[in-house]
Amino acid sequence: MFERWFLLDAGAYELRLHDCSKHTDAKTRTIIAVKNNQPLFYGQEAISCIYQDPLMQIRYPIWEDSVDSMIHSLIENCMNVLQADQSLLKPCIWMAVPNWYDEAYRTKWQHILLDSGIKKVKFITNMDLLQTKEACFLIHAGHSCTEMGIYVNGTCRSYKKIFFAGSRMDEQIKRIVATKTNCLISNEDAMALKKAASDAFWKNQNVRLSCTALDRYQHMQRISISAWNLWPGMEMIEQQIVLWAKQCFKEQPLQMKEALLKNGFLLSGGLAHCFGLRQLLEQAFGCTILHTNMPEYDIINTMKELKG
Repeated sequence: MFERWFLLDAGAYELRLHDCSKHTDAKTRTIIAVKNNQPLFYGQEAISCIYQDPLMQIRYPIWEDSVDSMIHSLIENCMNVLQADQSLLKPCIWMAVPNWYDEAYRTKWQHILLDSGIKKVKFITNMDLLQTKEACFLIHAGHSCTEMGIYVNGTCRSYKKIFFAGSRMDEQIKRIVATKTNCLISNEDAMALKKAASDAFWKNQNVRLSCTALDRYQHMQRISISAWNLWPGMEMIEQQIVLWAKQCFKEQPLQMKEALLKNGFLLSGGLAHCFGLRQLLEQAFGCTILHTNMPEYDIINTMKELKG
């Protein structure tokens, strides 16, 4: 009573917030531009600062197993977009978190959300959201980490967290570009190259890609690289995900393996879009890899369905 509930999926790539009462959404890239240790720009505005000011630092407040308290500014921005303060109702948040979040991580998030003006916080794990009643193998490949778990009737039979995910793929792309061109690119340019290369591969094409880079003299210039040159870095991360999925699967008894293969595996998260991961999983296990059209929104969309 007298509560206004919001759903929060705080991803390392994008932060998504949903207002349950008005059925409206707000989202922002999880990125902050900082100067003299003071946050100045957030989300898309922060991205535009790259290469503009040498004293400006670009920070990603969620990075693998770390969370920067500065993220409360991004949450406040989304809450303002949803006009959360223009109501007498108390803002409350139901937040999706990775399974590996222990009490310390949850407590830190509670403090962050309370600092953002939230009055009540509840948590639910990604695996609890995604699992089905039948035996299921869930692979949630996000930006900072990949979670995978095998569940039957709500019981976890196997769970693994690995940091082979989108950000590691970006690092590989940066390394390849540096080797091929003797220039350094930003994380954002690496992400853009990854997406462009993936899109080309889905069309069975090899195209030339270009972006802005810094040479050894710290001068900006345009560089060009073949999409095919980036594939080894992309494939290496995807193969690691498949390798760990095999380990999860290997631990199961024969009857469980047969049920999982029959039902197919569920692939979610932003990296599910990337060319190669789906195909490599299909080749490794010989079963259907289920996915939605927008796998990066599977978490927040499932929360909306449960909240009604």
